[in-house]
Amino acid sequence: MQTKNPFLLPLLMVLVVIPMLATDIYLPAISFMGEDLIASHSSLMSTLTSYMVGYSSSLLLSGALSDFYGRRVIVLCGIFIFALASFASCFVTSVDQLICCRFFQALGGGCSTLLARVIVRDLYDFKSQVRVLSYLAAGLIASPILGPIIGAHLTIHYGWRSIFYVLTLFAFISLGLIHIFMKESLTTALNKDSISFSIIFKKYLELLTHREFLFHTLVISFAWTVYFSFISSSPGLIQQIYKLSPLEYSYLFSLSIGGYIFGTIFIRRNIERMDLKDLIYFSGLIILISTSFLVIFSLLGMDSLFILLPCIFLSLFGVGVIFPATQAGVTRSFNTDIGLISGLFYSIEMMFGAFASFILSNFSTASWVSTSLLMLCGALAIITLSSLDRFSSFNFISRGTKKLL
Repeated sequence: MQTKNPFLLPLLMVLVVIPMLATDIYLPAISFMGEDLIASHSSLMSTLTSYMVGYSSSLLLSGALSDFYGRRVIVLCGIFIFALASFASCFVTSVDQLICCRFFQALGGGCSTLLARVIVRDLYDFKSQVRVLSYLAAGLIASPILGPIIGAHLTIHYGWRSIFYVLTLFAFISLGLIHIFMKESLTTALNKDSISFSIIFKKYLELLTHREFLFHTLVISFAWTVYFSFISSSPGLIQQIYKLSPLEYSYLFSLSIGGYIFGTIFIRRNIERMDLKDLIYFSGLIILISTSFLVIFSLLGMDSLFILLPCIFLSLFGVGVIFPATQAGVTRSFNTDIGLISGLFYSIEMMFGAFASFILSNFSTASWVSTSLLMLCGALAIITLSSLDRFSSFNFISRGTKKLL
């Protein structure tokens, strides 16, 4: 590791948690929002879709801008936008207004989770990057484990709008801490005069023909499809189908999501003795097997949570390995334009989440069959990509690693 700032890792964890917490904390309250705003299940699912679209847009913009203006100023601006959008969400009177606020929430918050990982790339060597990213991935689990529990308590005692007041407060506190304790990590900014849409667009197109970039981007995108398919459907799958209270839902959700943190621990302990792509292939097999059983059980009508949730647990274990592995691997071939590269990488990942949410929102009610089939599709894509990369020529793009940008 190449930094002595004792506040850096906690601050990086705060950055990656901010935008994810905005989704996880309000999951138990979705049914209450529907009653208050007179909105259907599919309309409420659109708030998740708009959030993913805003998230993806944020990543695409902030990554490139951070290479020119620095990481710190973009993070501070993003969190400020997130805080304002969270505050506006406290006063919405329709689901359409909430969809709009959620878009701007993600537009501001998305840059923090991206630039936290870019800062890791700025300051750490490759092996240390994987370890730190696994810590950040483990830190992210605080959001899906604690977020629904906090959201459930807030909803029960103070109403669902209190969730957005808490997010506003958390954002402004984070803004102050980052302003005081976080320094700029970009040592050499690019020439601001060279900013142009055509140049950036050309670099994006070049990246999409780079084999290593494309491999890691598609793998994490399909892993995110597996992850977000369950996350976005979970209120309907767990809370509505089984008639559970928000608090009961939050505890079950937190237990099932625990597989993710075990995945991050696994990669942290095995990175020294296993190649990244071996870890990705191994994790893809786990996800494929577990989602296959999930589909089988769902089609047979075996809808006991004691049967289905262990399959979710194992699927998310594999996702917990893939996330830090691909995040570290995607920039390994590059020395410049790390923000731009990371922005496109995470933006594509989030768009896959938006697409998954859009597909599931077309169903009038949540269903284990539709969710498990979408998760299985993601698993099949991961293992196909990994197998092609390991055992065949993967010839639809140049096999040689091109030196870009």
